[in-house]
Amino acid sequence: MDLTDVLDDLYGSPPAEFTATRDAYARQARDAGERDLAARIGGLRRPLVPAWAVNLLRRERAGDVERLLELGAAMREATASLAGPELRALSVQQHQVLEALRVQAGRLTRDAGVRLSPEAGEKVVATLRAGMSDPAAADAVRSGTLVRPLEATGFGGVDLEGATAVDAPPAPRRPPARRAPAPRDELTARREEKAARAAERERAEAERRERERAELAAAVEAAREELREARDEAASTSGDLASAQRRHRDLTRRRDDLRARLDAVTGQLAAAGEDLRGAERAAHAAGERVGAAERELEHLRSRAGD
Repeated sequence: MDLTDVLDDLYGSPPAEFTATRDAYARQARDAGERDLAARIGGLRRPLVPAWAVNLLRRERAGDVERLLELGAAMREATASLAGPELRALSVQQHQVLEALRVQAGRLTRDAGVRLSPEAGEKVVATLRAGMSDPAAADAVRSGTLVRPLEATGFGGVDLEGATAVDAPPAPRRPPARRAPAPRDELTARREEKAARAAERERAEAERRERERAELAAAVEAAREELREARDEAASTSGDLASAQRRHRDLTRRRDDLRARLDAVTGQLAAAGEDLRGAERAAHAAGERVGAAERELEHLRSRAGD
């Protein structure tokens, strides 16, 4: 039995399975006469969920984790050389990669049947930040055997006391058909059960992706149909708009023409009013003259009769 394989299995599996699997490995080692190895396996500690999530990232997203740790080394160099612009650019990358890994950790743990709480997700990010800030902490993250989450403590660095299961080399990402430990009924049953659960998760994930593709295709088709309807409506509206614009121009011209005619008639009416008032005054004066003449004629007639 190889301790590296045992560590890879234990610290890559959900914490709820840890104790039973560890004890089964320890019994197997004792039965094989490897008492020292059995004692070491029996003393292994169950990882906390955030630490296990980082171990899972190390196995399933090894390239992304390694890029993050290399980015941390580059940031430490930029800080030491006071390279301000470079440090700012690296800081932007850091936030992007950390957020991507946090999302991936949530997805991987959910696929393994474990819900990663927001608090645990923050501890995953804190652990990755600690790995970026300190070379020894980076090696702890690379080991894939974290027992507890890490946290950078400012100028004091990162406390690594008891942070990993053992001083082991970095755990590689497990291939799909990893060599199993020596056969034993209990371990074989556990591995078959884990494999069945993994296959079920993969099937469920494949179905989810298929549903998402179908929903996306339906959404795309709906968007295309909406676009066609919008274009038809726009074409129809464009014709109505042109017709309305023409009618508006015609009515505007008619209004302007009527206003001009009204202005002319108003001027003519004003002139006619002046003429009317003049004629009234003349008629009044003529009436006065007629009255005076009649009175004069009557007076003359009276004198002639005398």
